[in-house]
Amino acid sequence: MEEFMWIVWLVVFVLALLIEALGPEIVSVWFAGGALVSLIISFIPGVEWWIQLIVFAVVSAALLVFIRPFLAKALKRETVNSNVDTMVGKKGVIVAEVKATESGEVNIDGILWTAIATKDGMVIKNDSLVKVMAVSGNKLIVTPITSKEEK
Repeated sequence: MEEFMWIVWLVVFVLALLIEALGPEIVSVWFAGGALVSLIISFIPGVEWWIQLIVFAVVSAALLVFIRPFLAKALKRETVNSNVDTMVGKKGVIVAEVKATESGEVNIDGILWTAIATKDGMVIKNDSLVKVMAVSGNKLIVTPITSKEEK
């Protein structure tokens, strides 16, 4: 059986690289490294299959534990806020009343957005000045601005 183990390790190596290439995350490169070392060891005469398996497991685990943190940090993607995320903190004017159980509309910088109140049961009348507190899906969660907050 040991004379054919190189085929097993080659298949594991190729599959691990294929899986790695198909996905956006780092998931199987560790196994490719372990399979590569085991593939090399399989050509040494007299090395049992179970020793090759142990080497595969140890090398894969070592790569995962020691290399993954550095690789993850190096490949870290920065999150970019969408235009909706920049709406928090902006002020606008209610153009369609926000009712207790219905959404309304708010005009912010000339663009109409669906708006809901921060508190259940709150009614915000037309022409009220509001501030965006959060975003939920495609709706802006707004709260009325008191005359003190305007200044």
